[in-house]
Amino acid sequence: MKNTGSATFRSAVGYLRRSTDRQEQSISDQRRVIEGYAVNNGYDVLDYYIDDAISGASSEDRASFLRLIQDAKQSDCPFQFVLVYDIKRFGRVDNDEAGYYRYQLRRNGVEIIYVSESFNGDDTDDLLRPVKQWQARQELKDLSKVTIRGLLTRADGGWWVGGVPPYGYDLAYYDGSGQYLCTVRFIEDGSKQVLDQDGNITRTVPKGERLQFTKRDKSRLVLGHPDRIKLVKQIFDWYVLEGVGYKSIADRLNQAGVTTPMSGRRRTSKEAKWCATTIMTILQNPVYTGDMVWNRLSFAKFHKISNGRAVQTRNFPGHGPSRNGQEDWIVHRNNHPAIVTRTRFDQVQKRREATAKFGYANTHNVGRGARSPYLLTGLICCTHCGHKWIGYTVNKGRRRKDGSNVKTLYYACGGYVGKGKSVCPRRVVRKEWLEEWVVSKIEEMLRKHFGTPEGLERMRRTVEEEIDSIIPQIGEELDQVEAYILEIKQTISNLIENLTSTNREYVDARLVELKRELAVLESKRLELEAAGAKKIEIGRLIDQAVELAEDFKLVFAEGTIEEKRLFLRAFLKGIELNPIKGAGWAMFILLPGMNEITGKSSPNSNYYQSKTFSLQ
Repeated sequence: MKNTGSATFRSAVGYLRRSTDRQEQSISDQRRVIEGYAVNNGYDVLDYYIDDAISGASSEDRASFLRLIQDAKQSDCPFQFVLVYDIKRFGRVDNDEAGYYRYQLRRNGVEIIYVSESFNGDDTDDLLRPVKQWQARQELKDLSKVTIRGLLTRADGGWWVGGVPPYGYDLAYYDGSGQYLCTVRFIEDGSKQVLDQDGNITRTVPKGERLQFTKRDKSRLVLGHPDRIKLVKQIFDWYVLEGVGYKSIADRLNQAGVTTPMSGRRRTSKEAKWCATTIMTILQNPVYTGDMVWNRLSFAKFHKISNGRAVQTRNFPGHGPSRNGQEDWIVHRNNHPAIVTRTRFDQVQKRREATAKFGYANTHNVGRGARSPYLLTGLICCTHCGHKWIGYTVNKGRRRKDGSNVKTLYYACGGYVGKGKSVCPRRVVRKEWLEEWVVSKIEEMLRKHFGTPEGLERMRRTVEEEIDSIIPQIGEELDQVEAYILEIKQTISNLIENLTSTNREYVDARLVELKRELAVLESKRLELEAAGAKKIEIGRLIDQAVELAEDFKLVFAEGTIEEKRLFLRAFLKGIELNPIKGAGWAMFILLPGMNEITGKSSPNSNYYQSKTFSLQ
């Protein structure tokens, strides 16, 4: 039962949101209007949930909004109303998403009040609210298209289109008439230095504060601090002339105490060190040859750039950046001063291609996804640095008679593999030994606790539930993908049938876009069909396990790598290893009827921690 508040005032909370610090309706403006409305209409505002400088395009990144929804679900929730400035502040989401969260609040007895909207308070609100929600969403889509057009204009002129410049470069700003304004240098701690044309620092802008420029002002890449330029050149030379790999370069920089480019822009932690991916990003970026290459990745929710113009995206198959085809890249050669020569850059790319084709010489080789032979990847945590342990392959110097490398498989800490000894010491564990130890422990538990038909049936149900949680139901998603494919194919047929000399340019551009989307969907369909077949195979493995529980090792040996990995995760929660002490322990999942293995009488103990073992 929720608290009904006093007899005079109705208990409420306020929700405040703005996307950027340049919006007209600031947080303080929204709060003032809500407080005035509350006083005039008999609401007692207990607290505020605030999402500042966070987009309302979706609800996933709005921490305060999601916390509001969760608080409303609690049995002792103290409020019955949520006061929000208008529908846009509640979120510029589509009607489906907005309705989903409104329903969650309503079913828990919480009502949303839009204090500045002209709702009537009757049934007509159910008609007006979706229209206003659609308008809020459409405004965001229109703004997306206008923004992309502005970015295209800047990119076509070779101007910087936004974001932090690559390491080694600064940004020189010019006004609408082309007159120089200043140079901005991004510092590792998150602050920014403003320099004059002679390179003198005129002021420093603290971390979190913005530099104010007009919409007509533009920026271009210029050479940064000499030490950074020297470091970039050194990275390229190490890679080409000395044959040093990504991880070893990162380790050299960490050992020398060189500050990372993103050191203070994010929260301070042990992660603030050079790593292999940072080095790889620098080595493959053509910006260091003087070329500006833009639109290699697309982060857009509503529109993306294709054939030099903004086109609507279908928001499929999911979130996150997507790689654009090379035909959609916007390239300006010799656009700004180069840090490395084209010859050196080409040498780096040739070595990278050779490494990808022939493998790493005398270094580690990390397994990839389902093809990896390492069954425990992602389950082992380092107690020293907090990184996950990953597969680590060592190639012996002597080759076999057929010319192939002699490989030994280990597990090693990802902190050492990616960042070197400055993060974590080198300690490896033989793959076969650790996996066989885990299997032997599982076998011991199975033999001890599942020697009856009832126990075997419990095991079947538990493993099926575990696998169902790992492999999602694919039928509905597969139907959706196939419907999209049919829709696109029909659209392509319609375009071809209605092709004329007048609309040929538009049709050609649209066909390129549709064929690209069709290729993505076809690939997704194959993945889903393969997942369905994989689930059938896993079901077969469960049947074998139930029938042969007393011979677990034999059943385990007959499965594929994917099946073994899934099966282990039904029994193993995780392993913690200490590279300093050379010891570790494992946490196993207790199936029904196995609680007594802990030596405790509590039936709620779902895990069993092994005794500490020494690493071999």
